Amino acid sequence: MDLQRGGWAREIDAELRPSQGSVPEGLVGTLYRNGAGNHLSDYLIDGDGLVSSVTFAPGSPVRVRSRYVRTPSYRASLNASASGAPPLRLPGANAAGGRLRNLLLRPAASQANTSVALIDGRLLALWEGDRPWELEPGTLRTLGQCELDSAPAPSGPLARRLGTPYSAHPCWDPSTGEVWNFGCTYGPRPRLDIYRTQRGGPTGHLRSIRLPRRYMVHDFAMTATHLVFCLGPVILDLPAVATGRLPAFQAMRWHGDEPTRILLVPRAGGPFRVVEADPWFQWHFAGAYDDGDDIVFDLVRFRSWTVMHEAISSMSHLTDPSCLPVGRLWRYRVGPSGKVEDHQLHGLPTEWPTIDPRRATTAHRHVYGATIGTPASGVAFTAVARYDTGSGEADVYDYGPGHLVSEPLFVPRDPGRLDEHGWLIAYEALLDAGTTDIVVFDAQSVADGPVCTLPVPESLGYTFHGQWAQS
Repeated sequence: MDLQRGGWAREIDAELRPSQGSVPEGLVGTLYRNGAGNHLSDYLIDGDGLVSSVTFAPGSPVRVRSRYVRTPSYRASLNASASGAPPLRLPGANAAGGRLRNLLLRPAASQANTSVALIDGRLLALWEGDRPWELEPGTLRTLGQCELDSAPAPSGPLARRLGTPYSAHPCWDPSTGEVWNFGCTYGPRPRLDIYRTQRGGPTGHLRSIRLPRRYMVHDFAMTATHLVFCLGPVILDLPAVATGRLPAFQAMRWHGDEPTRILLVPRAGGPFRVVEADPWFQWHFAGAYDDGDDIVFDLVRFRSWTVMHEAISSMSHLTDPSCLPVGRLWRYRVGPSGKVEDHQLHGLPTEWPTIDPRRATTAHRHVYGATIGTPASGVAFTAVARYDTGSGEADVYDYGPGHLVSEPLFVPRDPGRLDEHGWLIAYEALLDAGTTDIVVFDAQSVADGPVCTLPVPESLGYTFHGQWAQS
């Protein structure tokens, strides 16, 4: 598979052996990841979900398995014509057949390609525009669309046509075992719905919040007391989508003269707060926590949606130096009076920020992410990084142009001991060869390079997000 030009990644089931280093002793568990295994349009995000698992077990070879999620989008893509025109309506491209055909189609078909998560024992492939798809954890066989205890239930014909949004970015609270999530409905009366799955219990719909505009909300953060949403001025032009004129991502409009609204929702219920700040756009948060009465959160900030949209709008931009994105790691602090303080934590271009998941909802010092070592790399993130938010320093290992590094996930050496010792696990794609390496770094010595490299005989696709499951 040539990731620079799109294409199809083949499903695999294989044993892996290191080409460099050795598998660290004590690394036991399964890494699940999800992303675009094929590309049905020129947009980087328009591909069917290819879920992969990499299992580390004592005394056994590392095993990798990948399977496409059997959504209607995937089935339609198998029967697509050789013309290259999308067989159905996608987030980044309209279906073949002109405006009239797209007028009759729902705004976008679920590709279940954004993330994968274990929620209350269920392995779910997530895509923010509809309910998740459930997979069998061992085989990755598709079991069907997950109803989530009927919590995100659409009402009325228009709501059913718009889908039942459940975000691809749930937040876990390690202290309570709860999983919180949201979904944005972009109909005539836009709203944000909030869901909670209790440990060993059902998923419930907690509340709906009316939104004044059709904001694009991709991710959120959570402290011990609040949910944090940043409503940047990226507004969906619903008439353009509803009439079949434009697909959803092309109908997102940047309103740079409007503020970003920070929405703070108490987890215990009660009135929410809205605080205004200078406009910015972000895809992803790293983490959030309470500091006394202040709420602190880290995110990757872009100066506008326009810059980021251009970068993802074509596969050719993946290695185009002129399309270098400008996201940087920033920290925000919101006081009880509504005062907002912010500063940039580091100057390197970055994305896919993560933290030690055991520190979710509490203070963290280190943020991990993918970065770009040189503008010659274009949009492709070629390096793994650890950012020290206290000192402002970065610990970086750069593979260089022609490589693509995924979101790195932190795995503790000792899950029962809350310290900084652990590994970072990521995928590293070789763009020209169309193959993928599984790479493991010492989280405290990233610049020393990987301690283990496991070549995969096939591509695992252009992955977005994943989760580590400790055995």
